[in-house]
Amino acid sequence: IKQEVKKVVEDLAKKVEIFKMSDAMATLVMSVKNLELEKQGLENQLKEMTVDQDSRTKNTDDTVRLKLELEEVKDKLKIAEAMMILKSDDWREFRVGYWHTYYDIGGWGMREGAEKKVFVDMSQPRPCSYSSKTDNHGDVLETATIEAPSNDTNSSPSPVEYNGITPRQLRAIWAMIERRCEKEGWTDLEGNLLKPEDVNLYHANRYILLPFTVESQSDFVNELPSTAGPQLPRFFVSHWWGEPIKEFIMCLDRAQIDFRANLNADDDSRGGGFTDDTPVWVCAHANNQWALGDDIPDDPKKSGFTRAMGIAKGRTITILDKEGTVFTRIWCAYELYLTLVAPKLETANDESKEGMWAVYTAHKHTYNNQSGNEEEREAVGIISGGATLDKGVSSRITAREESFPYELIKKSLRIKVEEAEASKNDDRIHILNSIAGNSLDQINDDPPTNHKNFEELNNGLRANFACSAASLQGAAKKEDEVWKKTIEAMSRGDIKSNMRFDFESNGPWNNLTPTRAIELVAHLPPTIEQLTVKNAEFGRE
Repeated sequence: IKQEVKKVVEDLAKKVEIFKMSDAMATLVMSVKNLELEKQGLENQLKEMTVDQDSRTKNTDDTVRLKLELEEVKDKLKIAEAMMILKSDDWREFRVGYWHTYYDIGGWGMREGAEKKVFVDMSQPRPCSYSSKTDNHGDVLETATIEAPSNDTNSSPSPVEYNGITPRQLRAIWAMIERRCEKEGWTDLEGNLLKPEDVNLYHANRYILLPFTVESQSDFVNELPSTAGPQLPRFFVSHWWGEPIKEFIMCLDRAQIDFRANLNADDDSRGGGFTDDTPVWVCAHANNQWALGDDIPDDPKKSGFTRAMGIAKGRTITILDKEGTVFTRIWCAYELYLTLVAPKLETANDESKEGMWAVYTAHKHTYNNQSGNEEEREAVGIISGGATLDKGVSSRITAREESFPYELIKKSLRIKVEEAEASKNDDRIHILNSIAGNSLDQINDDPPTNHKNFEELNNGLRANFACSAASLQGAAKKEDEVWKKTIEAMSRGDIKSNMRFDFESNGPWNNLTPTRAIELVAHLPPTIEQLTVKNAEFGRE
């Protein structure tokens, strides 16, 4: 395999080198330089025009004309730069494949044995699937192919909500970043040189997504040779474009392990059986970056985001950056509204398992499975109701979640959807009006400053964090104000899960006072399904 791959890659590389020395490449480079100069000239004219307008000496028609010219030049520059980058590389990770290292995984989601290495073939279409039945360790017993409804199978291009991307496809992006970033001298918007671990989706859009799709001007997923057809997402991924891609993939790798088990119908409904071939919906790869207006209409309910959430049955994985920025972005807030609040408004079925929310963050920590076994991990998740590999066992959930960074949890307790921001203010207006339940006729009105749906979403987000072991144990070590805010946030939730507290001496609750123990139990959500309390020998304070 190594020899065959080497030969294919060498042939591709030769073709690229020949093109780089051709007149066509020289023309592309010159075109980009000329367009950059033209863009700079128009921007300078607009700055001067703004100064003149302030003194009322210029006609606004000239400003409008210059802005239109500038947008036209930017569009031309975008295409020319993308074409130049496309022709400068062989795109081997997408067209041929890449090498991937991994470990076998045991029943606690821990690595077993020595590191292994496999070549991932990306040259041929590969059907999507998930493990429809596994053993207790999460090893596959039966596989189910993920297919579109028969009436949508042959639609071209496939609907945006069908453009999920698999872990093996996502890792190809990271493999390409590692190979190309420093070699080609990638820079951020300020012109600073990038390292692979710093590359985010804003950078990848410029250097990978737009160039790879410039000739077809389609979405990224459908341009990949490994895409066999519609890739219906089993999870929806909510995230911020500024999150480093390396950390994004660390989080998704951890989620794949946590949700690998699929023992019963409940596991299946929560997304169990997650494999390398299981698609997740990521907006950057699903939406056509050349025609975003097609997938993001004024009414958020009709957007590709909403339709994709429906396909994923409300199963949402939030990738939380180190600063918690994702909670300040309006689209991320809307995605969580669709996960946590909208299903309750649309159905009276309290037993529905749809709307599962998991939040992961990149965080190096030592995991202890409470049986004396430890391993270093790079990401950790808090999951409403636990992961399928937890098997509903509270002690396993606690062991997996307790290293979640408490500082991020504290930020979650200050979440206010009504204060979230957007790159385009129109998006913020449309989304807040949609969450408030306003009609399409009111979608452009000034949104309300407060609304019961805003409050319900804020409470749901805070409660999901506050109910976790990491949150409660962290707050127990803080002053009364922090402790009370945490347990109050927990009490406002409607979490349907099992909760377990072991107050053994020298454990994580070692310094909990009798007063706080009483407050803790008094603020438990009334919706929890099972409560286990051990070693609660507090006596009197």
